[in-house]
Amino acid sequence: MLGRLLLCLTFGQHLLCSAWFWNKCFDEMEPEYRCYNLRKPYKNTFFHYPKSPTKQNIQFKLFTTRNPTSPELLKARDAASVSSSNFVQNKKVAFIVHGFLGGTNGWVKTAAKELLAHVPNVIAVDWEQGAKGPNYFQAAANARVVGAQIATLIKTLGVGPANVHLIGHSLGAQVVGYAGEKFQKTKIGRITGLDPAAPLFEKFHIRVKLDKTDAAFVDIMHTDAEPLLKGGLGTVKNIGHVDFWPNGGHDMPGCSDKIVTADSEDISDIAANIRCSHELAKPYFIASINVNDFLAYPCASLDDYKAGRCTSCGSGCNQMGYKATSSPSGMFVLNTGATYPFKLR
Repeated sequence: MLGRLLLCLTFGQHLLCSAWFWNKCFDEMEPEYRCYNLRKPYKNTFFHYPKSPTKQNIQFKLFTTRNPTSPELLKARDAASVSSSNFVQNKKVAFIVHGFLGGTNGWVKTAAKELLAHVPNVIAVDWEQGAKGPNYFQAAANARVVGAQIATLIKTLGVGPANVHLIGHSLGAQVVGYAGEKFQKTKIGRITGLDPAAPLFEKFHIRVKLDKTDAAFVDIMHTDAEPLLKGGLGTVKNIGHVDFWPNGGHDMPGCSDKIVTADSEDISDIAANIRCSHELAKPYFIASINVNDFLAYPCASLDDYKAGRCTSCGSGCNQMGYKATSSPSGMFVLNTGATYPFKLR
């Protein structure tokens, strides 16, 4: 890097020199997704460049009805890995992406099993190495490369973008936003954001975060929509075509609402309490696939919800989770139970 800087200072400030100095490129990626810089709008990760697919050990694990429990590995740029697999051509495919500190052996695998009742191809995106702690800034930067690799695999699969459903939790929701952004002419069919991560995204440019321009249909579930200073981890704004706010969008039933103070002793309990509402977006979604119908009512605002003015279908109800539809659009509210499958008694 120092050598590049000296060359730029010596031979002038050309556009080529600027691109050469500021870009970090990975030869293993498709040429159109190969280089990354930290210029606007990509300043949200505060001087952290993304790591390469190899360093992140990004893996794509294919589940089908033929192999529902033992996934096959697909490679983003290798058509042979697809043709030799059980991938069902010309059919729908769902991608599931975990978030910060996550992996594919927990909720992702459970969601994949449930989705196979409806979708013949389910791909679990494993970027555990790129999402590991403690550096959240680095993980947020890595999300750009993971999104690009998903876009590359979609093209390698030969499936029409309209037949793709991308599902991501927290930082994984920002990953699928990056993937969807790559398809502007023919948009991805659907993106589901499960409590999309707010830190390093919420207040930054639209290009660096999930929003309704990233797919033909974007549905969002808000379960921890409070400011970070109050322990919230999810986005606090409506960003999709359809936004669901269960229980008002924060402090989910079953999660502790005790105040965390400076003299609190059990750090693991504190962390669990902070994460609880944020994490519940995952089992809510899993329950919605085959077990529970989360009927949600249209609502103009959370103030109206708190005032009890959003209890009828009026202009039309929707269903939170997998069964969500693009019409009617807007903001929807509902109440849930405290334990799986979260039905109210």
